[in-house]
Parts: sequence; structure tokens; C-alpha cells
Amino acid sequence: MVSTDVTTDTVWGDNLPLESQIVLQQPIFVKNGATLTILPGVIVRGQPRSAAVQAGSTAGTPGTLIVTQNGKIDAQGSKTAPIIMTTAATDNDNNGIADDADGNGFEDPWNPGDVFLDDTPATAPLAPLNKAGEQNTALWGGLVILGNAPTNLGDAFGLGFGRRAVEGLTVPGFPVADATYGGVEAHDNSGTLRYVSVRHAGDEIGDGNELNGITLAGVGDGTTIEFAEVYVNFDDGIEWFGGTVSSRYLHVAFAGDDTFDLDQGYTGVNQFLFGVMPFFNENDGGSFGTSSGDKAGEFDGDDFDEVPSNVNLVGPGDAPWPLSNAITLNATIIGSTPDSGAPGSAIDFAPVSAASANRGIQIRSGFAGELKNSIVVNTGTAQGFDVDAGGAPGFTVAENVAAGLVAVYCSTFDDGAAIPAGPETDALNAGNARFAATTDNNNTGAGFPGLVEEDQSFNPTGNAAGKLDATLAGGNGRLNPRPASGLSGIGGCAQPNEYGVDRSATYRGAFIRTASEIWTTDWTVLSIAGLLAD
Repeated sequence: MVSTDVTTDTVWGDNLPLESQIVLQQPIFVKNGATLTILPGVIVRGQPRSAAVQAGSTAGTPGTLIVTQNGKIDAQGSKTAPIIMTTAATDNDNNGIADDADGNGFEDPWNPGDVFLDDTPATAPLAPLNKAGEQNTALWGGLVILGNAPTNLGDAFGLGFGRRAVEGLTVPGFPVADATYGGVEAHDNSGTLRYVSVRHAGDEIGDGNELNGITLAGVGDGTTIEFAEVYVNFDDGIEWFGGTVSSRYLHVAFAGDDTFDLDQGYTGVNQFLFGVMPFFNENDGGSFGTSSGDKAGEFDGDDFDEVPSNVNLVGPGDAPWPLSNAITLNATIIGSTPDSGAPGSAIDFAPVSAASANRGIQIRSGFAGELKNSIVVNTGTAQGFDVDAGGAPGFTVAENVAAGLVAVYCSTFDDGAAIPAGPETDALNAGNARFAATTDNNNTGAGFPGLVEEDQSFNPTGNAAGKLDATLAGGNGRLNPRPASGLSGIGGCAQPNEYGVDRSATYRGAFIRTASEIWTTDWTVLSIAGLLAD
């Protein structure tokens, strides 16, 4: 059990098997120049919240891992021994529901001898809903990494331009220095995340600010992030607040708010993203997470429209510094509305309350960047791609589109609402950045026959023990996110030329059709539970 901050170089898991489970008693900060090393196969658990949130107070806050600006994390799992971060909530009754023995409305903390609710995460992961049909989210805090790389924030909070206390941490309460991110070190190095799975997180530490599964705030491009997963988080899956870090092989399943979220002048490259949105609410109809999976991608550029307006403008009419330049390559998004056409089948788990249709990727608030070689399907009555308003004067989304600062290339949007015409999408239709609903081997919004077994519907309350059950609706086999074998036009995309990317990925989506095994195999929740094809 860990109850003090990491202030010297520390290794978790070097005393196996006794130290194979690390329990965070409270928010734990990695600071003072320390590096926290987590060895392959280690399970890190956060205690659930034990008291109501109070502004400015840290009382009762859940276990959370925060890597500060002057700390580092070296969490390198492997395909066969991923590092799992999950809840320490208990289930001593063995009824598939977190214990609340004193009836105070908060899950009981784990003590030696107790049975974990998520007792076998490496072999039999917990389902999204418990046996009462209530969500298994917000059962601890999450993973927060704070770096020194640039953001385009102003000085609305008095910490200097480009700096602020991260969303979700209570200040006052925790030291301001432990919660601050942002700076001028584009190549800052916060460490390494490799084969890390973050599950059932998203509780509040600060009043009204739920944590993301993984928060990357001002993280620099000296940091390595690849093969990272967030599963069943109360708020966003992964969120970038500015920074320059580039990532690859990211998987988010069933985020309660946005699957992927970019903001505050993020200027990195992310390749191979796989998102599966929640198709269910709680069984009583209550929202799953903060908004039942709001958007697959909420891509913002700045906080000009926030209260208080907080963006670094060098002068009137100047661009935010830095102007966002977020590049997303080879994403596959499966939306919240299971496809009713071949080769899938309609949802047939009636006890679960269906979530409303959620949007695919929305760009807004001064976003500038590119989406390339991607697939977004199953958004139902919502749009697979949406252009919204907002942003600093002269650099709103519409103005950025008109200036050629936004591009969508070689991407497919289908099984969703038509993308409406308008000045923004009309501008995207120009030249090589056209966004026409055609089948011209650029962007297509029609004639897409589907992904193999793309209907992700299953019983979200799991089996009798509350574990994820590998039975898909209609006996569909397993969800296979590869493009269907008969799909034309899935390849032929331009070669990615961004630094450090896989330049052979000239196909749409996160997975090559002919791969004998996909990169999610063996270490992600959906793969371990047998829901996802190898």
C-alpha cells in the first residue's frame, strides 16, 4: 500500500510476487526529480473515493497517480505482461457489485484480506456495468502526466503564460507546483508508457472536474507513448492539453465522455488509434459516464471561448501561440449505434438501455490540423464528422479551414448522418483536402459495406461473476476491426510523411486488412475477454 509521494527513484514490482499489486491510498505524486519505474505485469490499484468532494479540500480523494513536471514515469509492460491500472474497490460479497458496507454512498476501500471487485484483471476483466446494471466507472482517479512543453494558454490563472493547474486537481489543497503543467520545453521528456492499460477510472479530485483515464498535459515530444489503453472511464478516455508528444497504438473502449480529446494548442502526431464508443447506458436509463460517450474525437485548438477566456495572443489579430497542429493518422472509430446491415446484426441485449447516437470527430474552438487515412462508422443519426464554431479572432475553425490549416484526407465516414454542406465543409471540399461524400478514393461518406463483425453489442453487465462476457449479439463471433475483405478503395492513401510514423500505412484505419494478428491482441481488455479478434 502506497501512501506517500514518490520523491526518490523507485521501482514497483521488484519484489514479485509480494509486490505484484500496488494499492494507492490517495493521490500519489512523482516529484523532486524522481523516476517511478513500474515493471511488466504489475497491477496498480487506486482506492475509491471515501468522502464527498469539497472545494479546496483533499479529504477522501481517491487513489491517483500524478507524474509532476519534475518527475518521470518508466512504465514498460509487454504484450504478454501489460501494466494494469485499475480500482482497489472490494467485492467481499462476491455479487459482482462494489461493497458499501456502511451505506455511506462510497465504495469501501480495500484492506488486506479483502477481495478486489476487479480481482482478475489480467485474465477475466470487469464488465462495463455491474450486476445491478450500474456503471463500473469512477472507481479511482486515473493517470495524470504533467510536462513542461508549450500550450497556448494565457495567464488567466496567474501562473505565467502557457501554464495552469491541471483540470481535476484541487488547488488549494495540493501544492500548486504539483498540479502545474506547461512551459517552453518542446522536447521535454516525462518518461515512457508502453503496454499500459488504465481501467475503471475517472473520479473527481477537484470539485466538478472528473479525471480522464490518461491525462497528458503539456507533455513533450521526448516522451514515449505507445500501446496504451483506457477502458470504461467516467470522463474522457485520453486527453491532451497542449504539448508536443506524439503517440501510436492507442485504444479507448467505452469512455463516458469523449474517446479522444485535444486542446490548448496541441502540436503532436498520433497514429493508429482505435476507439469503441459505448452503445449502452445504465440499465435504469441513467447516463453512462458524464455523457454516455459524447464524441469519438473532440478536437479543440484553444480556450478562447472558455470562462475566463484563456489563450496566449501575441497581439491583436495574431494567432494563438502555439497554433494547434494536431495530426491524426490511421484511426478506426466504431460509434455508439451498432450497424443494422451486413455483415453485422441488430443489437439483441434488450435489458440494457441504449445510448443515444453520438458524434464521430468534431473540430471546433480554433482547431488546426489534419485527419488522414481513417475510418469512422456507426454514428447512427449523428454525424461522423462535424465542424463547429469558436476560437480566437482570425483563427476560428471556419477561418482556419478557409486558410488551408485544416485538412481531411483519404478517410471514410459511414453508417451515420450525412455531413451537411456549409462554408466550413465547402472549404474542405477544395483541392486535395476535399471532403466530398464520394467514392473517389479520397474521402468517402457512402457505399461503405462495413467492417467485419463491426457490431460491438454484447451484454455490458457481463457474466454471472460480473466479468466481461465474450458473447456478442446474435452469435456474431468476435468484433473484427479490420476492413471487410471485399471493401474497395481502402488502400491507396498517400504515404504519411510525418516524423517518426509508420510510412507503410497507406491504408484507411488502424489495422491493415491482411494482418495475421492485430496490435490489440493479448494485452487489451476486449482481446483478453475474447470479444476482439486476434
